[in-house]
Amino acid sequence: MIRIKNFDQNFKTKLYEKVSLIESKSGTEAVVIIKNSSGNYFSRVLAASGIFFILLLSYFMLSPIEYDPYSMYIISLLSSVAVFCILYFIPGLQFFLISEKTKKKNTEIHARALFQKAQMYKTQNHIAFLVYFSLLEKKSYFLTDYGINLIMDDDEIKNISEKLQKALKGKNPKDDILKALDEIATVMEKYIPRPEDDINELPDDLDVEL
Repeated sequence: MIRIKNFDQNFKTKLYEKVSLIESKSGTEAVVIIKNSSGNYFSRVLAASGIFFILLLSYFMLSPIEYDPYSMYIISLLSSVAVFCILYFIPGLQFFLISEKTKKKNTEIHARALFQKAQMYKTQNHIAFLVYFSLLEKKSYFLTDYGINLIMDDDEIKNISEKLQKALKGKNPKDDILKALDEIATVMEKYIPRPEDDINELPDDLDVEL
């Protein structure tokens, strides 16, 4: 699993350079945010360990081999605690406990919350957009303000979203993400050219905690 720590300072510097490139080529305000996760899946980890406990205890009880009742309980309990710790302290494994629908839903909710919390909707011409990556869910979300939606084709926005998702799931996500941002810069320049009096309304290194 990719973690935030895998994106070193060199990558972050290049990321900010790409954001600056987008804003130098177009009149948009771009923000890129990468988070480890878009949800708290503690309950799923707890449920998985509980189910494991029940299954293991059931095996002992139904097995033709006779086990000591005390040993059955202790082994089942300790094994379920071990499963809980593995799933909890290795978050990448939680990916397999989450449905595709939940991954998409949580990523979208988190992206929209970040957009609102950062007040990205307050740009003068409403032409800000957020590129959001959620690493545990392996999902990206491309969120544009309504000013961009009025100018750009829906198919173009969908195409960008698909490229960002593909970049995150590629063999070399760091390079693929940077390439995808280069393509966004070209597209935004085409639809929303940078005016001469353009000002930077949002910081390029914007980060938001919910």
